[in-house]
Amino acid sequence: MDYDVIIVGASIAGCTAATAYGRAGLRVALVERQRSPQAHKTLCGHFVLGGTHGVLQRLGFWQPMVARDAAVTTGLGMWTEHGWIVPRHDGTVPPAISLRRSKLDPLLREIAGATPGVELMLGHRVVDLVRDQAGGIRGVVTEHGGTGSTELRARLVVGADGHHSTVARLAEVPENRAPNERFLFWTYYEGASMNGPGDGQVWPLGRDVAVCIRVDNGLTQVGVFPAKDRLPEFTAERDAAYDRFVARLPDGPSLAGARRVSHLIGTTDYPCIRRDPVPRPGLALIGDAATASDPVPAVGCGWAFRSAVWLADATAGPLAQGRDLRQSLRGYRRARRFIDAYDALGRREALAGPPNPLQRAIRTAAVSDPDISRRLALFAMRAESPSVLLNPKVVIRAFAGSRGRRPRSGLTAASTRYPEGPGEGGGLL
Repeated sequence: MDYDVIIVGASIAGCTAATAYGRAGLRVALVERQRSPQAHKTLCGHFVLGGTHGVLQRLGFWQPMVARDAAVTTGLGMWTEHGWIVPRHDGTVPPAISLRRSKLDPLLREIAGATPGVELMLGHRVVDLVRDQAGGIRGVVTEHGGTGSTELRARLVVGADGHHSTVARLAEVPENRAPNERFLFWTYYEGASMNGPGDGQVWPLGRDVAVCIRVDNGLTQVGVFPAKDRLPEFTAERDAAYDRFVARLPDGPSLAGARRVSHLIGTTDYPCIRRDPVPRPGLALIGDAATASDPVPAVGCGWAFRSAVWLADATAGPLAQGRDLRQSLRGYRRARRFIDAYDALGRREALAGPPNPLQRAIRTAAVSDPDISRRLALFAMRAESPSVLLNPKVVIRAFAGSRGRRPRSGLTAASTRYPEGPGEGGGLL
C-alpha cells in the first residue's frame, strides 16, 4: 500500500482526520481538488457549537482559531413571547466559536499539511476508485493538471468531500434525502450592535428562524431562515425582503449606521442528506459526506470535526498494527449514533411546522427556570445527548412551569405575522 489512509477533501473533516492520523504515526494522503491552499467553502455559517469545544482543544485547533481573531460565544440568548431566555455564565455550558471559512479552511489545511506523515495533494481530482475482487475499496484514481491519472492505494479510504461527495457517488452509496422547508440567507455587518442578552441571539418565530452572532474581525453575522412559503417575496426583491425580515425582529440588532460588508449569501434549497458512514469495506464517510443536516441549528461544522475524530480514534490503532478494520469501523458507526439522534430531530424541524406544545412549554419555562434554561443550552450546543432535555422529568417540569403563562405585551407571534399553535415541529433550538 502507498499509504495507510487516503482522505478525499481537505476542508474541516478531511484536515481534522488527516491531522489526527498523522499524529498517530500513519502515512496519509490528503487529496484536494482545489489547487489553492486558500480555497474555502462559501455556503457555510461557520458557527461551531460548544459541544465541539473539547475536540478543538484536544487537537490544538482552538488557540490557533482564536489567534486568527475567531469570536468566542459564551452564551446565546433566545427570544420567546414570554421574554428572553438569558444564558448562564457559570461554566456549565461550553463555549462556541466562529471563524469564517476564508480563514478557517486555510488554517486547518496549514496544520494538516505540516503534520509529519501527511502529504497534502492539492489540485488532485478523484475520478475513480480502486476496488478489490470482493468489492472493497482499496484506493483512488486521481487526475492532476492534465498530466494523466495516478493510482493511490491504502487500507482505508475516507470520503470527506461534502454533501455532493464524489467518493460516495463513485462507490454507488445510496443516499437518504429528506426535504427542508426553509431557505436561508445571511450577511455580515461592521458596526452593528446587539440588543438581546448574551453574545449572540436566536429568534424562533413560528415557522421562521433568525440568528445574530459575532464573527471574526469584529463583524456581526445576521442570518434568516424563512419558511418556503415566503420564497416568492425573496425571489422578487431579495435584499429588500431580507431587510424587512431583520427590521421586524423583536429586540433585533441595531443596524443604523452599520455597514454591510458582503452580499447576501445563501440558498433557496438545502435538503437533508444521510448516507451510511461505512458503506463498503475499506471506505468510511465523515462530515457532510455522511450527514448533511438542517443548517438552522448550526451543526454542520461541529459534526465535521467530531466525526473525523471519532473515525481516527476508532481506526488509527488497528491501522498502525495491521489489524482488520471491520470491528473498528463498527465502533465508528456506533459513535455516530449521537449525530443520528440529533439528525432525526433536525429532519422534523426542517419541515418548518409551527412550534409544538412541548417546544412552547420548554421555551416558556426556560425563561424563569435556570435548570431548564441550562439543559436547553446544552441541547442547543449539542454538548450532551438529546436526553439532557427530552426526558420525562424535564418534560413534566416544563409543562408545569409554563402553565398559565401569557405572552408579554408586544411580544406575540401574531405581531410578527408568524403563526403559532399546535403543529408538527421537531427538534428544539
